[in-house]
Amino acid sequence: MIFKLLVLFIPIFSFGFDKDFKTVNDRVPLEFNYLFESMKIGTHSPSDKLKLVGICKELDENLGLLQTEHIFLLLKSEVIKNVLEYKHLKVRAFDMTTPLLLRMEEDFSKKQSLLNPFSQWIWRSIIAELKHRESMGLITNKSFNPNSFEEAKKLDANRFARYLNYILPWIDKMDSLSASEFNSLTREVSWIILRRLNERSLLFKRFATTATTETKVTIFNIPSKLLELHPEDIKRMQSDETPLTLKEESEKEKLKAREQVQGVTPDDLSTLSDEVSKELEQKAP
Repeated sequence: MIFKLLVLFIPIFSFGFDKDFKTVNDRVPLEFNYLFESMKIGTHSPSDKLKLVGICKELDENLGLLQTEHIFLLLKSEVIKNVLEYKHLKVRAFDMTTPLLLRMEEDFSKKQSLLNPFSQWIWRSIIAELKHRESMGLITNKSFNPNSFEEAKKLDANRFARYLNYILPWIDKMDSLSASEFNSLTREVSWIILRRLNERSLLFKRFATTATTETKVTIFNIPSKLLELHPEDIKRMQSDETPLTLKEESEKEKLKAREQVQGVTPDDLSTLSDEVSKELEQKAP
């Protein structure tokens, strides 16, 4: 019974996210749902969990009056745009060839089980794009050079060369990072995407009157217990204070009791001593 009572007072964010905290799937694109699910898996600190719930709540409020197709396209475009435009540091040069593509596929098969859903989506999307260019004859055993193509194919090659400026940095990270490191990278990108989405959602709420509807739609299902938090719990989570475990709580109570006993003076015990003496005297023959 004591255990059950103690559990009631442990803040909800000290555990994993509630399974009912989820997107309404028919209103969000697949890549955004992968991002959201990965953030639920990879967000551990109480302050970050609180921030994730807060952003989702604001997105719900700011985008809820837009038409469903507009919400869908906004989420999709922001995910793709911010993934491609993410500023990577120290990018190595690569020759885009068929052997490189084969190596990426082999590496993905080894890392796949350790990658979160959003990381897997990035890997699959880039590999699929490269395989498509391979089927067009743009990626071969020779190093890719747009100037080696002629006529109509050169137009495709120049377009692919521009696209490579965005995906080669990701290929570098796919090649050099472990699965765990890659998950950390995509989590960082996910925070950027969510923040920028939230900024854009405010603009839509203020100015996109022609795209709004009278019926508010729900993008996220957020359980009430994640929203109706006590101010003290919110303050504790924002500072990343973790609740005491049952063992720590027990030790704390023992220490408190010990300090109370050590602080007792003879005068504090006098009344009790007198009462005990009287009781003994009465029982004495």
